[in-house]
Amino acid sequence: NHLFSMKYIITFALFSLLFSACNSSDENKIDVSNIKASGKIIRFDEVLLATKSTAEITDLLKKYPRYASDFLRILPEDPKAAEGLQTLVQNKDIQSFFAESQLYFKDVSDIEKQFEDAFKHIKYYYPAFKEPKIIATFTGLANDIFVSDSLVVISLESFIGQKAKFRPDQPTYIQKRYERQYIVPTVVHFLSLKYIKTDPKDETMLAEMLFHGKSYEFVVNAMPTIADTLVIGYTNRQMDETWEAQDLVYAHFIDNQLFYEKNPFKKDKYLIERPTTNEVGPACPGRIGQWLGSRIIEKYRAENPTITLQQLMNNTNAKEIFEQSKYRGEKD
Repeated sequence: NHLFSMKYIITFALFSLLFSACNSSDENKIDVSNIKASGKIIRFDEVLLATKSTAEITDLLKKYPRYASDFLRILPEDPKAAEGLQTLVQNKDIQSFFAESQLYFKDVSDIEKQFEDAFKHIKYYYPAFKEPKIIATFTGLANDIFVSDSLVVISLESFIGQKAKFRPDQPTYIQKRYERQYIVPTVVHFLSLKYIKTDPKDETMLAEMLFHGKSYEFVVNAMPTIADTLVIGYTNRQMDETWEAQDLVYAHFIDNQLFYEKNPFKKDKYLIERPTTNEVGPACPGRIGQWLGSRIIEKYRAENPTITLQQLMNNTNAKEIFEQSKYRGEKD
């Protein structure tokens, strides 16, 4: 069977390394037991939904000024802000939805442990890293995740999953990633962006592909035991089929001279969120260029084992990385 032909059907990709149940291997494990980090989640949602007046909400916002200024983009003392939140809190449907989210997220110790472990690994590679404050909130699906260097805000109700009474207003192929197990890798993905150096003069498709590939590589190193599907956003079947058909994907990029393409419209066809990349084939996953970028990064590190994660992130020469990866569409 051949993927992306009429005989072989698949759907979507984001990024991956090994396409097994998880990415870990004995030789890649590092010891972070002596590194201190906290993954504690502040349950702002529980306190917010327990408030009874605008005065209580105002006091709460003053207690968490960064939540107000950075996440809500309001002044904590703004009375209109408190009034708006009180309207949300007092809505009966919202209260019902919040109760549903509480059933699903009453215990978040597993997520806290994931954050702690990921932060320890990031500190291993970047000792100056300071873990952000993590706040769980409830917005009635108005937001999902906010990430900055010092603050992470998670609207937990967005990640209840397929059985939720209400779900984020997203296409099905994106909505499937609004699940509990995607929370931490999504946050780590955004944290990675700070460390990726780029050449602003390089506007090629290849440069953008490798930018995404580096981000995925960062997540895998920060979360070495995470399932590939949670890093990429593929199902197991999609991962396997994309892996098997990578020679066809690579050939398409070569035949159509896409690696050094600079036209934004053409680049978007292979890099942005789409259910499929029809240009490659009727069932080719969306963001296939991101997946291919991750594959090139994987090969580059395999061919250059002395290159550290920091050196990879700092390398702005996309052409050099591509050439030194020696990747030509092979499975390994």
